[in-house]
Amino acid sequence: MKILFSLFVAGTILMTGALAPAAQADDAEIVSAKCVSCHSMKRVCRALGKKDLAGWEKTNARMVQKGMTVSDRELAKINRYLAEAKPDAVICQ
Repeated sequence: MKILFSLFVAGTILMTGALAPAAQADDAEIVSAKCVSCHSMKRVCRALGKKDLAGWEKTNARMVQKGMTVSDRELAKINRYLAEAKPDAVICQ
């Protein structure tokens, strides 16, 4: 039973690690699609690493008020991605 549990845990860890880059790429596409409709990526990239999650939530709530059309789920992904991204993120290349 311990072996089965250990295999389950190891498999879960491996799958999570394998899926993370795909999820990040998907989130980067959402960021690009929504933010670039009004801003250049240079502007977005200059702000990376300067705001935490709460800062991005506040900023993007203001963007929604200004007309950004986004679902709650997309908005959460955008906020999380921008809060975790560094200035050398894929979207800034």
